[in-house]
Amino acid sequence: MRTPLLVCNIGHEVALEAGDPLHYTPPRLIRQMRSALWSLPLWASPAWLEGDSWWVHPFSESLSPYLTDRELSHIAKGDVGDSELTLWGHERSLAHSLAKRYGLSGGETCSELPLELKPCWTRAASVRFFAKYSSVPWRSRVAMITQIEELAKLLTQGACLVKLPYSSSGRGLWHINRLDRQLEETLRKLLRRHRTLLVEPLLDKLQDYGAEYYIDEAGAVQFVGLCAFDTDAQGRYLESLCQAPEETLQRLTDSLSDPNELTQALAQHRAYLSREVAPYYRGPVGIDLLSYCSDGVSNHIALHPWVEINLRYTMGHYALDLYRKRIPQGSLAQYRFGILSAQRAKALLSTADAPTLDDAGRLRSGLLPLTGTDLTGVSHLAYLRTLC
Repeated sequence: MRTPLLVCNIGHEVALEAGDPLHYTPPRLIRQMRSALWSLPLWASPAWLEGDSWWVHPFSESLSPYLTDRELSHIAKGDVGDSELTLWGHERSLAHSLAKRYGLSGGETCSELPLELKPCWTRAASVRFFAKYSSVPWRSRVAMITQIEELAKLLTQGACLVKLPYSSSGRGLWHINRLDRQLEETLRKLLRRHRTLLVEPLLDKLQDYGAEYYIDEAGAVQFVGLCAFDTDAQGRYLESLCQAPEETLQRLTDSLSDPNELTQALAQHRAYLSREVAPYYRGPVGIDLLSYCSDGVSNHIALHPWVEINLRYTMGHYALDLYRKRIPQGSLAQYRFGILSAQRAKALLSTADAPTLDDAGRLRSGLLPLTGTDLTGVSHLAYLRTLC
């Protein structure tokens, strides 16, 4: 078995939006994020990796001061032998350049994504899921539109959430109750640029969740676990709750007015992945879902079974791996994994307690910086923290 060379290429979707070219340079913000966050795999490698032999590709020299010599020994510094590139998300240009840098053949990681997977990065997969797999009563209101008139018709059935066709961690969302001249002109410009927009009902959200999967080499779909996470008012990712996936699963089930909704949604996910994704893809997958107040009735909680699909190693996957690797068993504290901009991170670091670690490197209390703490010229900080 070839030694995995892990690459934390956060923001790979931008390359897909550009057409997944073989020669491509990511935008400055993406390069900054990778320079700040590349070392995350040193804290928690994916559960499906076999053995303790693996490398992590460094995008910069920025590192958490709490990493041990054993963890630092996994950083790729030169000759990595006959390693196999394992990117967090498909990015043909990066796979090509890294294969050349490390003297690797690259293999299938440098190939184009099959056209059959294109719906999974244009949000068209949402329409197919609700048309062919889901049974929620509002499924006919999920549509990819090419004309403003289509949105106007959908708005007669209630408020809508409009999304850009490419997944971007909560960015590119519009909450729309009615159209006015300025909004209509904005949407027409977006349609001219992107050709399509996804529209779905605007729901009264309570909590976001990620259902995490892994498609193995045989094409079997494995359910890794469920992870709750928080976003800001614009839908941008903030923090994930790091706890036993069984506990998260039970809490969501107990919160729903019809507990069978979750069981049904997970079965529908597996059916979609088995038929639409597994024949063309191997690796981690995340499907976001959420709970919401149905019809404005606070005591009736329902499930939105499919917010979006991500063919990559997600923050939910990482939070589950952190729980497995970095949280003491039986701890009564609540643990959260998060990523903040440098400006907001400075305020958090100034008030947080220093981390207390056990002999195995598990966090007992405080805030553990997972990335560099010298925020001068660094764009983001990732952390694991306890809440009593």
